[in-house]
Amino acid sequence: MNTLAAEINATSAPDGGVDVWWLAQAGFVFKTAPGTVMYVDPYLSHAVEKAFGFKRLSLAPIQADEVRADWVVSSHEHLDHLDTDALPIIARNNPACRFAGSVACIPEYEKMGIAESRVTLMEAGQRYSLGGVDIVTARSDHGELSPTSLSLLFDFGKVRVLFTGDTALNIPWMQPLIDLKPDVFLCCINGRFGNLNAEEAAELTALISPRVVVPCHYWMFKEHNGDPESFVQACARRCPDVFVRLLTPGEGFRCSKQAIEAV
Repeated sequence: MNTLAAEINATSAPDGGVDVWWLAQAGFVFKTAPGTVMYVDPYLSHAVEKAFGFKRLSLAPIQADEVRADWVVSSHEHLDHLDTDALPIIARNNPACRFAGSVACIPEYEKMGIAESRVTLMEAGQRYSLGGVDIVTARSDHGELSPTSLSLLFDFGKVRVLFTGDTALNIPWMQPLIDLKPDVFLCCINGRFGNLNAEEAAELTALISPRVVVPCHYWMFKEHNGDPESFVQACARRCPDVFVRLLTPGEGFRCSKQAIEAV
């Protein structure tokens, strides 16, 4: 078994908390105290290169056929978030796994052969309970690139995690999720294709004031840009009390009500 797959399988998250791993790009894995494993926007293949010529520079820390998941959540339909090569493998190897995504993701699931009975549509301004995890949704500002894309707030009971998905700086749209006072903030920083740049991501981090912020959506494709050092420096100026956690692909951490620590 792959090292990351074995680690996810072996860990036990704290009550009301969550274990979090970064998969590179905007992909994350969450594991809850009851043992629910949820993949969010995993990009594990070379689908983007095949479709658009963007070469993958950051290798996947886990292969699709090693994934064991109860839920896969897709913030929007772009291939680096909804991996049309990896998801059919995950669906086939995990027959009980369910899939949840924005409006534009639903026909893509169908094309991949994922049965309608396994799919949950997520729309902006709603709350969903998926595998014991409450997810609050808001529209993300990804412009005409993906008009139905979502930002997501994951409520694990004692810990809340805000995931930007792909978005520009649009505080009014994000405000309903900010008001829920997330403990962990997972934010894009690449500054291209309509996404937050380092300064904008730091501005949003300062407004949210989470316990920890994890930048993502960088170092996958040369065309996407993204500079974590600029983000670290911007946070040092704007919100020095917020801990910035830089992860390598496959690295994780544990967030409980009391502490944030390595898995």
